[in-house]
Amino acid sequence: MKKILIGLAAVALLCSGASAKTLNIGVAADAQSMDPYFINNDATNSILGNMFDNLIAFNKDLKTEPNLAVSWTNPNPNEWVLKLRKGVKFHNGNTFNADDVVFSYDRVMHWKKSAFKSKVNMIKSISKIDDYTVKMVTTKPYPIFLRQLTYVSILDKETLQGKSDQWIGLHPVGTGPYKLVSWNKGSSVKMSATNNYWKGKATYDTVVFKPLTNNATRVAAILSGSVDIIDKVPAVDVDKIKRSDKLDLFKVPGLKTVYLHMDQHREKSPHVTTSDGKNPLLDVRVRRAISYAINRDEIAKYILKGFGIPASQLSASTIYGHDDALPKAEFNPEKAKALLKEAGYPNGFEIQLDLLNKGDFPKTAQAVASSLARIGIKVKVNAGPGSVYFGRMGKRDTSLSLIGWASGSGDASSFLDSIVHSVNPDKGYGKYNWGNFANAKVDELIEKSASTMNPSERLKQLQEAQKIALIDNQGYVPIFYSVELYASNKKVDFQPRINTYIWAFDIK
Repeated sequence: MKKILIGLAAVALLCSGASAKTLNIGVAADAQSMDPYFINNDATNSILGNMFDNLIAFNKDLKTEPNLAVSWTNPNPNEWVLKLRKGVKFHNGNTFNADDVVFSYDRVMHWKKSAFKSKVNMIKSISKIDDYTVKMVTTKPYPIFLRQLTYVSILDKETLQGKSDQWIGLHPVGTGPYKLVSWNKGSSVKMSATNNYWKGKATYDTVVFKPLTNNATRVAAILSGSVDIIDKVPAVDVDKIKRSDKLDLFKVPGLKTVYLHMDQHREKSPHVTTSDGKNPLLDVRVRRAISYAINRDEIAKYILKGFGIPASQLSASTIYGHDDALPKAEFNPEKAKALLKEAGYPNGFEIQLDLLNKGDFPKTAQAVASSLARIGIKVKVNAGPGSVYFGRMGKRDTSLSLIGWASGSGDASSFLDSIVHSVNPDKGYGKYNWGNFANAKVDELIEKSASTMNPSERLKQLQEAQKIALIDNQGYVPIFYSVELYASNKKVDFQPRINTYIWAFDIK
C-alpha cells in the first residue's frame, strides 16, 4: 500500500509540473542590474517592474492609480500624507510597512549611485506617522509628485539594511507578483509567481525574460514559437509577422525621442579631429549645420519603414510639453555647408559617433554619417554593447553620441530634468546630460516648472525651456520619435503599455 501511495504522489507531481504555465518573453536588451535604483533605462525598469511595486503605479495608458499607497491627501502645498496598503508581503515573507517606504526613499534620495535622484529631488523629508502612514514634505509645491512616485520601487528594509551595493544588485527583494529564480546575464532572467501577491496569483507560474539583442534572432524566436512575446520588432520584419496566422502585431505611439548628444563643454573633445585642434561643437553654427544636414524624412521612410516619426523637438506629441508652434526641422545641406564655412570649418572635420549596437541605432547612425559626409564631416561610427557604451557615456568619453530617451512619465520634465538641465549631482539634475549642455535660463525654467501647480503656466515653462535649448542653442539634434512594435502569440492575451514596460501579471 505504501508503494502505491508513493507512486500516486509521483504521478500527481508530474501532472502538476505539466500544467505549470511558462511565459517566455524575448526582449531587445537585458537588465543592467537587479538593483532598481542603479540605472534608469527602459529595459531594466521593465524587467524589474515585475518583481517590485511602487507606491503609485501607471496603468497601460499612463494614468496614475493606487498601488502600495491606497490613498493620499495634500493638506498643504508642500505636504503629502499617504496611507499604505495592509497585508502586503515581500517575497521572503516579511511584512511591508512604513519603515520600508522610509528606508527606500532615503536610499533613492541619498545613495551616491542612485539614478533616480531627479525623480525625488523635490522631497525634503519623509517620515513615518504610523505603521501604515507616511508623510512626505516637498521643498516646493510639486505638480507631478504622484507621477514621480511611480519610479521608486519599494525595498525590504529588514533584508537590505547594511548590505553591500553588490549584494543588493544581485538579490532583488520586492513585493511584486514575481520573484527572482535566476539571472544569467545576457541569457535570461527567470522568475516564479509568488503565492501571496496582494492582487492575487498571476496567470503564469514562470516568466522568463530572454535578452535577444540580435533582431533576426528575436524575430526567429517569435516565428518558431520559442518565445510568446517580443518587443522592438524591426520594421523590415513587420510583413513577415503579419503573414503568420499564429501571431499578432501591435503598433504603439512612442514616448521616445532618438537624438544626438554633442560635446559643448570642453575646448578639446576626445574623439574629434580639426585643423585648429579645437572642439567645433562649442560653436552653435556647427551644431546647427549638423541638424540641417540630416534628412529625417528619409530615415523615417527607408530605415524605419514608416514606423517612426521625423523629430523636430525634444518631446514627442504623446508627451505633455510638446509644442505645436515650434518649426519643423529643416533639411538643407547647402545651409549646413555655409554655416560650417562661417564657423571656420569649410572642409569639415573628423568625429566619432558612439552608439548602442542594437535596434535601429546602427542603421540610423550610418544614415547620419552619410548625411554629414556630404557637408564634409567625416564620421567614424562606433557601436558597442550596453556595458561598454554606458560606461563610456558615464565617463563623458564621447564627442558625439546617438541615444534614445523615453519620457516614461508622459511629462517633458523627464527629458528636461535628466538631459537638458546642467549637470548638478547635488540636486539630481543632468545625470544623462552627456554633452554637458548648460544654460542658466533653461535651468531656471526647468526648476520653476517643477513647482508650478497651474497647468497652463507650467506648460509654457516647459515649452520655453525646450525652445531655448533647441531652437536658440541647438543643444541637441532630435532625429525621430519611436513607434513601438510588438508581436505575440495569439494564444497570449497581451496588451502593450504605452511606456514600453512588459508587466507579466497583466498577461492572460
